[in-house]
Amino acid sequence: MSTILTVVASVIVILLLLSLSYVLWQLLFRHSSSRRQQKQTSSSPKVFGFFHPYCSGGGGGERVLWKMIQLIQQSSPNNNNNKSEEEEVEVVIYTIDPPDTDEATLRKDAERRFDVHISKPVRLISLEEYKDYLLPSPYLSLVLESLGTMKLARQGLLRCSPDVFCDTTGCAFTFLVARWMMHPTAQILAYVHYPTISTDMMLWEWQQATTTSRQSNKKFLGKTILKLVYYWMFAIAYGIVGSLADLVMVNSTWTYNHIASLWRFTKEIHIVYPPCRVPSNSSSSSSTTTAEMKPPESSRQSTIVSIGQFRPEKDHPLQIKALARLLEKHPEHAKQVKLLLIGSCRNDEDERRVAALKELVTELQVQDQVEFSINPPYSDLQQSMYKASIGIHTMRQEHFGIGVVEMMAAGLITIAHNSGGPKADIVEDGVSGFLATTVDEYANAIHRALTLNNPQDMRQRAQQSATRFSDEVFDSSLEHVLSKSSLLLLLSMDNKKQD
Repeated sequence: MSTILTVVASVIVILLLLSLSYVLWQLLFRHSSSRRQQKQTSSSPKVFGFFHPYCSGGGGGERVLWKMIQLIQQSSPNNNNNKSEEEEVEVVIYTIDPPDTDEATLRKDAERRFDVHISKPVRLISLEEYKDYLLPSPYLSLVLESLGTMKLARQGLLRCSPDVFCDTTGCAFTFLVARWMMHPTAQILAYVHYPTISTDMMLWEWQQATTTSRQSNKKFLGKTILKLVYYWMFAIAYGIVGSLADLVMVNSTWTYNHIASLWRFTKEIHIVYPPCRVPSNSSSSSSTTTAEMKPPESSRQSTIVSIGQFRPEKDHPLQIKALARLLEKHPEHAKQVKLLLIGSCRNDEDERRVAALKELVTELQVQDQVEFSINPPYSDLQQSMYKASIGIHTMRQEHFGIGVVEMMAAGLITIAHNSGGPKADIVEDGVSGFLATTVDEYANAIHRALTLNNPQDMRQRAQQSATRFSDEVFDSSLEHVLSKSSLLLLLSMDNKKQD
């Protein structure tokens, strides 16, 4: 117990030091605020630095990154032929990819994976030699892993100090480093996919403790109370550093509620739904191409599609167990139903998770019904969705759910977790899809989807609902938010009028 108290005391000291740093910065910032305002009226930001260590990944966060870069480049003053080279906007990405990574290849890969065309070069700042800073910690993970992101951000800012520091990974503690190292007139922009800590997380910890303690002893409950104190102190520090951002965008109502409750001193927080590959309501060549690729509804097979990176929080084992439970309760589906797990592997750890999933498939004896598709191109992913009948998503407290939207847009009867973004913003249970929590609930929802009298009605409602999250809506929402902030200097109407 004394060891635990010592650790907790150490954590509190660290957090108090961070709080003190914030107070010191506030004094410095107030002293330089007049210079900030003077510069903002006379010049535009020229360097946008994106802190996104895994920019070569294949997840929804990476698609947001590339879409933001695309919009910034398209809207920058250097699109006007009358502008000088001195006013050209540069995009920098702080990444842990190797130094010899070809940025042109990375842009082409973004187009292949996400259907996002980046026409202008970006500058990659490789921090590969410091990638160990991002390794998970076996203890005090919240504090030590946040410290790791701060150290990595410091190395990046030593190499290039931007005019606008953009965090698109949710590493709020990097704001403290950025504010300390960058010029006082520099700005911080954040797009938050998921809060590092939330009240839901603390409530879940307490519920687990009270349930378990009844079956064990009060010592376990005491440890949980200490852990909750640790979480509470971390949440205070998280709220302070998060409030250093000049402009905050969040991806869902669920994320907004948590960030607004934690980052209480943030001036601007806006919901900007992430860009999903769905047809917009307006006609375009891209939507026409998609329609041409789409096979007739009659060709759909009894396949269940899962889309998501192979990470622990995605809970792919729940999907496999739900399939096994379905076949146990309704063996008549055994000959037709297939589960196709589509996702990307970022590293060796992800590949080991896939191997563990394959072992689970063998253990539950559903190897004839389960297939894996690792890192497929976007065209293959599209075809898989168009040929399937059902989509499944099992992440608990998913911050938004880009995969859920894309499955709905493809006409899949989608079953998502009854929490987070899917519940708050995307799926209307029984109308545009189904919501579930347990293995049995997922198995029952799959059975309902397979036996609907008129599945086409639900498919059409899902597709119509998904248009709320198109690329077109993201672009207009992002531009609207930036136009309301001081970053309008980059996306000003004056520049558009001169184009």
